[in-house]
Amino acid sequence: MAVRYQHTQRGTLMIALLLLGAVVCGFAAWFNTSPGRWLPLALTVLLVVLTWLFSSLTVTVDGDEVQWYFGPAAWKYKLPRGDVADVSVVRNNPMSGFGIRMRPGFRLYNVSGLDAVELRLKSGEVRRIGTDDAPGLAAALKS
Repeated sequence: MAVRYQHTQRGTLMIALLLLGAVVCGFAAWFNTSPGRWLPLALTVLLVVLTWLFSSLTVTVDGDEVQWYFGPAAWKYKLPRGDVADVSVVRNNPMSGFGIRMRPGFRLYNVSGLDAVELRLKSGEVRRIGTDDAPGLAAALKS
């Protein structure tokens, strides 16, 4: 089926913070001459991989499902549109964080900013998908 909506949000703050952490760990590994230098080196590699994986969040809505994935689409989340009972635009608390989070009452997928679209499922579960185009995503899901 044809795609009705597709939007990618870049996780600029997430990229900057993760890369900053990688640079700090890289310098720590470079200047550490002890045998324990592998730990900051391993953290550097981990932070670079996390930067790549969580660099963006893409949301696609077509006639049958809503799909979202981070960065290079290493894994995708899919949800049949028929399972969605209600859609609303919400604003997350800054303490909810970024990435994939289990918060009281909902699961959050976010790379930047506080705006999100909340999907209340018929099963009672709640998913929040962070986006910098919350009205557009909500309209696509309601159509």
